[in-house]
Parts: sequence; structure tokens; C-alpha cells
Amino acid sequence: MAAAGRGGVVVNVISTAGFRGTAPGLAAYVSSKHAARGMTRQLALELAPHGIRVLGVAPTYVPTEGNRIAGAGPVPDGGSLPPMMLTSRLGRVGVPDDVARVVLFCASDLSVLMTGSTLLADAGETA
Repeated sequence: MAAAGRGGVVVNVISTAGFRGTAPGLAAYVSSKHAARGMTRQLALELAPHGIRVLGVAPTYVPTEGNRIAGAGPVPDGGSLPPMMLTSRLGRVGVPDDVARVVLFCASDLSVLMTGSTLLADAGETA
């Protein structure tokens, strides 16, 4: 992007784990998400002179087939919800499209004055 000289946008998908701890045994995962937030901020500084914006999106847990395979919980159409989802302040479980909409906002000109920020797509989880 920098070599092309036309600017652009980098959107890093992070996690709410980049804002707080999650559960025992996830120190490496949580640390990597905090690092991704730091990288987002630093790259925003380094790439701004090239007209490149860098933003992060930190979604809460969203049940997907990939998460089920990884052992992280049920898919939307089967099984019970993980306990963390029973406390959603919005009263519903997120779906991948919810996160995609936030990423789309970041990649669009609607966020033209933003760089270095990480947006929470967390149904109020970290409030």
C-alpha cells in the first residue's frame, strides 16, 4: 500500500480478550490479543504519513462452526449457549455478519478520521 502511494486501510480483527482477561489457561491467547492492539496503534503511527489508516475490531465470542471445531462452544443452531453469552446486554448472541459490519465500517470512508483505534463489537460485554 505504501509503495503504491494511494493510501488504504488495515483492519485487524482482535478480540475482547485484548481488553481484559478471559479464563484460566488462556494466557498466551490473551497476551497475543493485547499485542495485536498495540501493533494496531503503532502501525497507525508508522503508516499515517502514507495515508494508510490502521484500525482494530474486537468482537466478543461469536458461535461459528470454526469455534465448534476448535472446542470453543456450540454452533448457533445446536446445543446450549456458553455461560458468557447468557449475560449479553443486548439480549442476543452475535453472528458473523454483526462483526463483518463493523469491519466494513472501518474499511469504508465512514471512518475516514479514525486510525489507531480498536472498536468493540461486544454486545456491551466490556462495559
